[in-house]
Amino acid sequence: MKKNIFNYVIAGASIFLAVSACTNLDEDVYDKIPADSFGSTETEINALVGTAYKTMKNYFGGNFMALDDMAGSCTVTPTRKGGDWYDGGQYREIYMHTYTPQTSCVKGAWSNASSAIGTCNANLAVVEKSSILSDSDKTQKTAEIRAVRAFWLYKMMDEWGDVPLVTDYSDKTLPSRRPRQEVFDWLIKEINEIIPSLPDREGSYGRFTKGAGYTLLAVLYLNADALSLKCDNPYQKVIECCDKVMNMGYVIEPDFATNFSANNENSNEAIFAIPFSKTDTDKDNRCQLMNRTLHYKDKYALGISASTWNGVCTQPDYVRLFDQENDVRFKDTFLIGQMYDMTTGEKIITDHGRDLNHTIDVTMIPGTEYDGTPWGAVNQEDGARCIKWPFESDLVDAMGNDFHMFRYAEVLLMKAEALVRLGQDNATATKLVNTIRERAFGNSSHNYDSVDLDKIQLERRLEFAWELKSRQDDIRFGCYEKGMWSASGCDRSSDAYRRLFPVSQDAINTNQNLSQNDGYK
Repeated sequence: MKKNIFNYVIAGASIFLAVSACTNLDEDVYDKIPADSFGSTETEINALVGTAYKTMKNYFGGNFMALDDMAGSCTVTPTRKGGDWYDGGQYREIYMHTYTPQTSCVKGAWSNASSAIGTCNANLAVVEKSSILSDSDKTQKTAEIRAVRAFWLYKMMDEWGDVPLVTDYSDKTLPSRRPRQEVFDWLIKEINEIIPSLPDREGSYGRFTKGAGYTLLAVLYLNADALSLKCDNPYQKVIECCDKVMNMGYVIEPDFATNFSANNENSNEAIFAIPFSKTDTDKDNRCQLMNRTLHYKDKYALGISASTWNGVCTQPDYVRLFDQENDVRFKDTFLIGQMYDMTTGEKIITDHGRDLNHTIDVTMIPGTEYDGTPWGAVNQEDGARCIKWPFESDLVDAMGNDFHMFRYAEVLLMKAEALVRLGQDNATATKLVNTIRERAFGNSSHNYDSVDLDKIQLERRLEFAWELKSRQDDIRFGCYEKGMWSASGCDRSSDAYRRLFPVSQDAINTNQNLSQNDGYK
């Protein structure tokens, strides 16, 4: 059974359905504020906290997977032969960095994030007024909701730059965008303020703990320079935040796969987890990675019953970064090769009469180009699929593997990177990176003698494939304009303004106070 966070969500899910959908920042929804009596019982308070956490389940899904991994160098959703997944060209736009204010997943991600912030604001307003909680309970529960809100504001600031900074649910004015620097400064102050009130690590799986707070701070500081944000000594602050987390009892699990299994709530590497369950039914709150990545017939090779969609695969040059013979992360991340029917042992053949053989290469079929671009269709079986989160044999509609937003491995690599960027203590930085490599290779034979930024970037790519780190890392390491599907011939836009996404046109149409990012007007 998943730990404490499930108690929050289950306690009041049926009570709170009407509240959870009422809170998009772009719309005037104040007529749907919860009744004054709501929040008068412990069950209702837990429902408020739980539905704030539940917004996190929207992150590990289609919209942010597109923005944070496909626009980076990790994954791609090619158009399959027959037109599957062209979807109006949105995935071509994401890969080639030609996205517009009308690109569907850009609009969806903006809506996901702004709605989540609104949910947090609504729930926070009720919890803060509750008279049934002790002062200490109220302080902790409000701190947790504020932490979830801070995460979503961080994501909006990271993806769109200047964004609405709305923290008062009673303010009925439609918000304008605030400068990125102002939002960054607010986040630093807010997270530092709530960390002392967040729960400790023990017994708090799935909750925003002190460790998660310091990790989020470290992420903000690490990316400050790349985002042209003013911050005194950001890399030193990364080190200080990481040191705090390193003293909290987290460990690097000996087995890499422990972090992704169906029982990965047992991982002592998890700092902040988004719990999923195979009984999840909400359309936007289920983990359906299997549907997004597996071919329609892969289920026969894997012994599952899911109705898969044959979409996302890995950018080929990214796969080739791995030591395929010695690095356990290669086989634990990718589904590659000929698929065989688990029952008959026979080769599986696609409906196009081709072997279901997942190649690393993803090859455009000549003559299938779309809209005057080099982007064409590829065969249904092309591309390395994701098996990082293993599929259970009884999998039908929702996965029970949790998504670890922050892992201890990231803390070690952030500290190593900060040390290298400061030109300090390369021996310690090297030791931190080698801790991750020894787990991956099973011994010290592939350890580095010293590390630089190129080696740290490589290690992050190997460690965090499919974990929605790619876009942010590529911007920080200066390679966002270069994808890792070189054979496609689909060059990316070199315009620097593309490092921000356009503000959703739907949001602008709804809220006349919103402006558009430069370059998209």
